[in-house]
Amino acid sequence: IVAQQDALGRIVFRREGPKPQRPIFDLTLTIDEVLQYIAERELQRVVARSRAKAGTAIVMDPWTGEILALANVPVYDPNKYRKTSSAARRNRAVTDTFEPGSAFKVILAAGALEEGVIRPGDWFHGENGAIEVSGVTIRDHEKHGWLTVQQILAQSSNVGAIKIGQKLGKSLYYHYISGFGFGTLTGLDLPGETPGLMRRPKGWSGLSLSVLSLGQEI
Repeated sequence: IVAQQDALGRIVFRREGPKPQRPIFDLTLTIDEVLQYIAERELQRVVARSRAKAGTAIVMDPWTGEILALANVPVYDPNKYRKTSSAARRNRAVTDTFEPGSAFKVILAAGALEEGVIRPGDWFHGENGAIEVSGVTIRDHEKHGWLTVQQILAQSSNVGAIKIGQKLGKSLYYHYISGFGFGTLTGLDLPGETPGLMRRPKGWSGLSLSVLSLGQEI
């Protein structure tokens, strides 16, 4: 709508503007209203219960990569933008970096299985919960004996994961880490996305392969 106003802001002339020459496209969001509400509610509960400074929750469709819910705590009221801190306004889901931890063991296993260096039923000894690498002792949350690859993942055995990492090796492991998209931008249409931090194998220490197998140093 095109309109003209007088000095008091009253509309004195009004007409419909020219129709757009280019076609207008619909924008369909992937956010699910119900999942978004649940994610925000539960995240606020767990952050309060654990007395954490902040929290993030992302719900994705694993088949398409669509973001179904994305929540951050603390939250802020957009109507009171100037009264909020920059920390509250930051979209931590895309701007913050963090070590994925033991969830990253599935990336290790995927690479090792794809390369055929392990099979799901292969056995590895858990060394009773402790292994020494480059002069550093890395421990499990409990003592394990023999474990299959499936059990290593189910029990989240650090010792087992390190042994799988040693069989896969630096070059191939890096190939799969980068192949899964770690260390690069996703292209998500939200401002401030960070690619994360991932060093090339030539910058790894004697401990890096082992701790990367546990989702650290990335």
